[in-house]
Amino acid sequence: MSYVKIGAVTDVHQGPLDVRKWLKVFVEDMNEEFKPDFVVELGDFIGTRENPKEELRRINEVYVQCKAPKYYILGNHDLEILTREEFKKIVGIDYTWKSIDVKFLHVILLDGAWGPDVNSGGPTGHIPSEELDWLQEDLARIPMSKPIVVFCHYPIGIFRDIPRIDNEEELLEVFKGYNLIATFSGDAHYGGYREINGIHNICLHSMGWWEWDKITGSYAKLVITLEKILVYGEGAQPSYFLKIRSSC
Repeated sequence: MSYVKIGAVTDVHQGPLDVRKWLKVFVEDMNEEFKPDFVVELGDFIGTRENPKEELRRINEVYVQCKAPKYYILGNHDLEILTREEFKKIVGIDYTWKSIDVKFLHVILLDGAWGPDVNSGGPTGHIPSEELDWLQEDLARIPMSKPIVVFCHYPIGIFRDIPRIDNEEELLEVFKGYNLIATFSGDAHYGGYREINGIHNICLHSMGWWEWDKITGSYAKLVITLEKILVYGEGAQPSYFLKIRSSC
């Protein structure tokens, strides 16, 4: 049976507290046990206004020890002080949104951190028109039946009354007619799940926090097949066993 394995961690929040020992557990699990096709951190890699460049370097030194291909998504706290270019330079990437194909799966990494800073916590959720245009072009090049998963810092399709992305409906409209099977996100530290029209929307529990007693070291090990999505949670992350609707 063909499957894709993904290691996912969100809201590490390095700084002001040192969360590196918890991320080391994630890295060791990925390298020695789970051995995923790739790993992704879903934003808020840092959580401090003081020495953000140094804290980003410190936590990234742990993350890059993952042997699998590594991807990054920007969160609001990543951009509270740093610019996108500063973040990209420190972690060594040339993108803030992109897509990859892994076996049968089309994976989309979104940069949703374009909204206004309304509470001094960095940008709120918004997908700019340039990114939406790119997304339409990206989807146009794949078969409409190809399974798609999306990773974004801000939850998609979970908080329907007050969406974390202010143009969520516009974003979801782009996927109509395509085989979007799941979205994975962070931002809301306690996580959550909601299924809408056959799409599994999963918000992961934060690994770190700015209070010692709320650091859980949580992360998720994802196994995706053509028939199901398995989320094996560590720490406070719940596990989910989800069936995928037929695209026919």
